[in-house]
Amino acid sequence: MSFFLKYWSPIVATISLAISVYVLYKNRSYVDAEFSPNITEIPLDSIYLKKAGMDKAFLNFSYLTRLTIVNPSPNDISFFALRAFNTKTNRNLFLLTNRSMPFGYENSTAINKVTNKLKTRLLIPNSNSGVIPAHGIVKLDLVIVLDPNTNEDHNLDNLDNISVDFKIAKFVLTNRDPFSNGIFHKYWYKGMHYDISGWQSRRKQQTQTLLKQSEHEKQTSKSKLLVLNKLKSFFDSFTN
Repeated sequence: MSFFLKYWSPIVATISLAISVYVLYKNRSYVDAEFSPNITEIPLDSIYLKKAGMDKAFLNFSYLTRLTIVNPSPNDISFFALRAFNTKTNRNLFLLTNRSMPFGYENSTAINKVTNKLKTRLLIPNSNSGVIPAHGIVKLDLVIVLDPNTNEDHNLDNLDNISVDFKIAKFVLTNRDPFSNGIFHKYWYKGMHYDISGWQSRRKQQTQTLLKQSEHEKQTSKSKLLVLNKLKSFFDSFTN
């Protein structure tokens, strides 16, 4: 008993320190993230924006992958600098978010037409930054659009890899983004690289096929109209 009385102060200090370390450990900020291992080259006229009173806004030359973020900690954690970019140039590619939607299509719904009968609503990010709620899971559909009108000049010329990554506001000594410069370089990140070599030739062929189909549909419609007019004339001859 005299031992505890004699060393009461350091014992209490040690216990307090242990409790503080345990609380810090339990409340530490920790995030796990996983990108889909593959990226999908979406057929033309398959991803579009839908808004009441507006025509569909098609996002051709789109590529689709998914990011899943898990926050098991008891605290909300912010992320920033979610981006897609050309691996060779380190220049950003157009990433669809609610903030990057074309003028007039703000707050519209992003749709992926998987088949003529099956359409799915895409869970696109609100912006390139956000919050992962405590004990929460966030799943994001990442739509990268390689339309020349939505990307920087010449950034698509030598493109054969799409890279995607994001960062959280947590200082780390390792696992740093090799593509970041300045203050962003010191934060925790997760990334993925996708090989899309030959995409230009594939898209050119798809475009030519779509144009031929459109021309065929026009001709088919004209033929149907001609047949209907002939049938109408034929039936009208019986009533006169």
